[in-house]
Parts: sequence; C-alpha cells; structure tokens
Amino acid sequence: MDDLELLRRFEPILRFNRVELFLPSDTGAYVAACSLWQRKPDGTEQKIAEPGELDLDTLAEVARRRSDETLHLLYVEDPLSRRQFRAWRRDGYGEPMPGASRFSHVGITGRIIDALFRLTLLFRGRVPRGSVAAGEIIYREKIAAAGTPYYGRVSREAGWTIVQYWFFYPMNDWRSSFHGINDHEADWENLIVYAAPDEDGLLEARWVAFSSHDAEGDGLRRRVDDPDLEWVGDHVVAYPGAGSHSHTPNRMDELVRVDPPVMRGLVRFFRRLLRALTPWEDHSSLDEGFGIPFVDYHRGDGVSVGPGGDREWQPVMIGDDTPWVRDFSGRWGRDSRDRFGGESAPTGPKHERDGIDRVRWEDPLGWAGMQKVDPDPRAPVRAVTERLASVNARMRAIDDEVAMLRTASRRENSELRALDADVVTQALATERREQLDERDTRMLSLRDERRHLSAERDALEAAQRDGLPLEAPRAHLGVESVPDEVEGDTTQVRSRLLRIWAAVSTPLLMVVIVWLLIGTGSGYYWVGALAGVLLVIGFEALARRRLLAFLVWVVIVAIGTSLILGLVQRWQYTLAALFIIGAVVLLLQNLKELRSSR
Repeated sequence: MDDLELLRRFEPILRFNRVELFLPSDTGAYVAACSLWQRKPDGTEQKIAEPGELDLDTLAEVARRRSDETLHLLYVEDPLSRRQFRAWRRDGYGEPMPGASRFSHVGITGRIIDALFRLTLLFRGRVPRGSVAAGEIIYREKIAAAGTPYYGRVSREAGWTIVQYWFFYPMNDWRSSFHGINDHEADWENLIVYAAPDEDGLLEARWVAFSSHDAEGDGLRRRVDDPDLEWVGDHVVAYPGAGSHSHTPNRMDELVRVDPPVMRGLVRFFRRLLRALTPWEDHSSLDEGFGIPFVDYHRGDGVSVGPGGDREWQPVMIGDDTPWVRDFSGRWGRDSRDRFGGESAPTGPKHERDGIDRVRWEDPLGWAGMQKVDPDPRAPVRAVTERLASVNARMRAIDDEVAMLRTASRRENSELRALDADVVTQALATERREQLDERDTRMLSLRDERRHLSAERDALEAAQRDGLPLEAPRAHLGVESVPDEVEGDTTQVRSRLLRIWAAVSTPLLMVVIVWLLIGTGSGYYWVGALAGVLLVIGFEALARRRLLAFLVWVVIVAIGTSLILGLVQRWQYTLAALFIIGAVVLLLQNLKELRSSR
C-alpha cells in the first residue's frame, strides 16, 4: 500500500459547528488571494507582491531568493468598516453561537482575571476589527470553490507508520466570533494516526492524536478503543472548535484555561486575594494555570467533511521536499507583532515562528508522547521476561554479597571480644566496631532491596504465567489531562440568572473598587464598602448555589470580628464570657463521661 492509499484509508471525518465561517481550504487559492510583505530591520514594511501575483511555486521561489528577510502574507488588506460589517451581518453571515455564555460557567475569579487579560488588547498588536467579515467574503468568493483538501504526510519511525493530516484555514476567528482568546489570519491544525502491524503483519490504526492549540504530550492522543472515539470504518471522527479549529474526539463545549506568561506576577497576586475573599470557591484550577476561561465549542451540528459527509476530501501529498513547505518559513497571514503572539499568523506545517522545525513535524511521536509506546504487541511479554531475568540475577547477587558480609561480620565479632579484653587494643576495637556497624548497615540495605525485588519477582511471574492485565484505554491520560466539559444549565431560569449575573458582576466589582479608592471622604465609606463587597460575593454565591456556605462564612467573620472588638474595648467582660462558655462545655463533657462509665 503506497502513501496516498494509506492517507485515503485512514482519512478522518471532521464535523464542524453550524456557525463555522471557514472550512479547510486550498493553500494555492489562499496564496493567490494574498499580498506578500517584507518587514525591514527598522520595523517598516514593504509590499513585494500584490494579490493575484503569487502561487505556491512563486511563493517558494521568492522565499528562497529572500531567505535572509522576514516575510509574511497578508490576507485582509482592507477590513470592513462598521457600516459594512452591519450590512454583512444583515445578509445572514457571522451568526453567533446559540446558547453561548462562557462566563455563566466560571466563577468571579476567572472573570476578573479575564478582564485584566482583555485590557492587554489595548497595547497589543491585534487583528483589526472587521477583518473576519472581510476574510469571510474573500473566502466565499475566491477560495471556497477550490474544495476542501487536507495536506497529508506519511513517515515511518521506530516501528510506527505515522499518517499526518494537516488542515489549513484562512482565518482563526475565535475571539471575534466566539469570545475566544485570539484572532489571527491563517490557521494550521492537524490530526495524526499512528499505525503498526498486528500479529499477522497487517497494518492497523493503534492511536490517534488531535491537535489542541499549542498543547503537547500524552493528553493529545487516544487509543483506538477509547470510548470517546467515534469511528466510521477506519475513519475517526473529530470535532473542530468554532473559530479555533482545535480538535476534540467528541461533541462538547470545552472549558479552556489559558496561561499567558506576561501576566503571571499580576495574576498570582489576584489569585491569593481572591482565595482570601472567596474561600468557599474552588480555586484548584488556578494552580495549573491562571484560569482565564474560554469555551471551545465542538458541537458538530454543521458541515461534515470526509467519507460519507457533506463534502469529500481532496488529498494533497506534502513532505520535506515540497517547495512551499520547505522554503517559505514566513507567516501565512498578518504579522500583528502581538507581544503575546496569539494575534499573529502562524507559520506553515514544517516551521515554527522562529524558523526551526515544528515538533509535530520533526518528532510526531514525541509530540503526542508516543516515544514510550512500543508498536510490537509482543513487546510487553518480552519486557516482562527480560526484567524477570534481571531481577533474579540481582537477587542472586544480593544473596552472595549478604552471605559474604555475614561470614565476615561473625568472624570480626569474635575478634572484637578478644580486642576488648586487652587495654592496649581497646582503641583498635573501637575502630573495628565502626567497620562492623557499616557492614551491618550494608546488609540491612541489601535485605531491604531484596524484599522489594522479591515482591516485583512475584508480580512478574504472575504476569508471565497469567498474562498481563489489560490496560485501560485512558490509563495514559491521568485526571489532569481529561478536558473540562461545560455542563448545561438545568433550568432556563437558572441559565438566565447566570448569564445576567456573569454580564454585570465584574463591572459591579470594579465600581466597588472605585468606591474603595475614592469614597474615603464619605461618612458612609465603610458601610458602602462592606455593602458592595457583600453584594457582589453574595450574588455570586447565590448564582453558584453556594449561598449557605456564604452565609456560614459571613456568620463566622461576624463572630470573629465581634470577639476582636470586644477584646479590644471590653476585654475583661469578653474574656469572662469565653471562660464561662468553656466551663459550660467542659461540664457537659464531664457529665457525659460520668454517665457512660456507670
């Protein structure tokens, strides 16, 4: 079976959201719609080619001739104005995601951090407003008719046949269309099938890895028998995120928490502050990131691309020798010079933004944690046999060493008795006794190692005799690698309450902060400050079904405050009251003990 046949055999099925604006596209049609720009050392930009002047071959040729220059394509030169954008929406384009309210699924902690993150857009390079609508028009008029290709690459390494599918999209409109983290021109995503021969030598799919933003590691892959996976024959089904095009193996609204590095210090401070202000809320998610919440919508209620779907694939083979893949290392769209990087276009499938090879291109096994997975189904049995032989050999070596040390220790113990009996040799006996103690310590260490080896030998012999236990499909994932799914609201009333509160809570909290900063001249300063904080936190607790925990917290704080004030102002009476309460409690406990001892 040649590489093209392999690609066709395992090609995936992508099921998009109904409101998705951009489907996998032809890179040649995209390049023809773009202009090409060079960024000069002084930061200015110069246009090298107008839209319509480029194709993939000329792009590669220009990149070779200008290999020492910083190049990027530009997809949208003239974003739509507000008036044009409104007309575009009236024509039925850019439909919003139905039932979407990401802040109704996260607490006030995440919403405050998100507000800080949004403020950074004021000084970051970003994709201009109206670019998505303009990009959709260009896509619809100049690119969509070229079909829905994938760019396939087959490689072989360490016993695996690695079948890669690369998908190109003219734009990532996650932020503008679906309230995600970023927008950028051009988007490259991929899916990898890892195949290996079965016991009869026939090639079969074993694992599938789904690209998910910039993630790497075990969490990207699923074993073919994972219950999350959906198959149509040999074709796995994937659900691209609305606007982001990130993949998941099943339908879900996935809660994504983003960790922007430049905000670490500021968010650490707010994390500690919010833990103190909202102790009843679960802040554990912030330990693995900053908890800036975004929802990736993978609903699959729109166009299906692939075998049996609404559209068929047009496979295009690529590799290290494909000129446009090899030679053009520039960005495939607008270089907004975003300090975070998220609003700037990506480079191609082979290159990272710094020009070196992508991990998933150069090391597709390591990208998804596959280096440690052996493709040979008989390898685990051999590994058990080899380890058992090694354990037995080590146990024999320990037994021999312990026997030698034991004989030496017994002889030396007898010699020490003779040395202790003579005053002249007592100092020598002390020195020899230290050596004897070291030998005893060594024997104890060896015996402890042998006990553990003995337990390991028993387990290995059981596995050799009874066979290895079946490994669960998700054993490689761990709890931390399972994506968080946004749960739907149980009632329309609660859903509406959450959405309204999510919209007004963060601005209301900012108003409270303003009062804390400038309201000090008012006679009602502390009353207003306390009322504002309790209002925000109380409504948050009510919306999250944590009102009882909030009330308990208020009562505890009120009692604690009263005690502190009492100790400061009337410390004798407060202390006397505490002693009386303690005495009553102690008396009741003692009477209970007397009754039970009869």
